[in-house]
Amino acid sequence: MRTAAFLAALALLVQLSAIPAAARPAAEELINRLGCLSCHSLQGKGGDKAPAWDGVGARRSPEAIRKQIVSPRGRMPSFAQLKPEELQVLVTYLSGLN
Repeated sequence: MRTAAFLAALALLVQLSAIPAAARPAAEELINRLGCLSCHSLQGKGGDKAPAWDGVGARRSPEAIRKQIVSPRGRMPSFAQLKPEELQVLVTYLSGLN
């Protein structure tokens, strides 16, 4: 069990280190303001109405992530009203979640 916990912590550290440090606080503030985790989850925290963000950067290209935010499919609301720099922060953050 200790090995599994260590490996899980190491995987989380690797994920977080892939995200540029400058983008993390801005992205986390934006995610909180927009309420993203009421539907999505990350690292076991958040909602279950939409896909989990764990590993999204490995599954989707930055352009696919951007498109889903601005012109979503399914029940997700559009966030086309975001400022270009806010959109870029979100795309960078989510792309780094490998």
